Amino acid sequence: MSRASPRASKNDASEESAVPDRQFVTALARGLDILRCFSAEQRMLGTTELAHLTGLAQPTVWRLCHTLQKTGFLHAVPGKDKLQLGSAAIALGGAALAGQEALDVIRPLLQVLADRYQVAVALGRRDGDSIVYLLRCQGNSPLLMNLRVGSRIPLFHSAIGWAYLACCSPEERDALLEDARQSGKVGDVAEQQAMAKAIARYSERGFVYHERPAYQINTVAAAIELPADERYVVSCGGPATLLPSTLMLNEVGPTLQQLARELQPILLMGRHV
Repeated sequence: MSRASPRASKNDASEESAVPDRQFVTALARGLDILRCFSAEQRMLGTTELAHLTGLAQPTVWRLCHTLQKTGFLHAVPGKDKLQLGSAAIALGGAALAGQEALDVIRPLLQVLADRYQVAVALGRRDGDSIVYLLRCQGNSPLLMNLRVGSRIPLFHSAIGWAYLACCSPEERDALLEDARQSGKVGDVAEQQAMAKAIARYSERGFVYHERPAYQINTVAAAIELPADERYVVSCGGPATLLPSTLMLNEVGPTLQQLARELQPILLMGRHV
């Protein structure tokens, strides 16, 4: 559906052109058509794809994309011949959401995931050696954990904490782990090995996976990185009987990773949570 909308707006404009509109700026309309091509499903697009979606000539798309990059509405994806929305476009989104707190916008997105998989979904931020829950949504699960907004989750003993550590620089992570070892806040050898393995696979998976056999709970978590090393983390977990490892790794984890991507621009809008 998102693929048809840019071309549709172009056609609408051409139909109206039978009656000349001296106030209509065609170049601006074409630039907006380019921006409309991007969506949650199509976050990165090349100029060839943009030409196909808008119906514009390739040279025109090149010039428009160059201008949009210069003005901050698009930027190149490092290592790929693709473009994605830039900070100026995100700022416009922030203006559109003016008057709404970020958490109010985010809450229903978490609840959808919680209801879909019958899990508990939480958004948190680090405070010392803990992750503090800012939001928590519960699906219709037979397992109801006594956790709520404001709950503190140990940084070194949880999926949500491991996700935070995974997105730290190696130097920052080593410093945090060394302090934890000295204060006796890390787990036993088995848990440390599980944490190291989960962190090592984060770049490949885009999330960490954590099993707690003693409690029969499986959890996945992903980090949301913002400028100036600010980070949020989001997790979802529930009974292992409902969420076996194969489901968590192949479906729930990637779904959570996508949710983290969608939350990033909302949190980037400068909301104070």
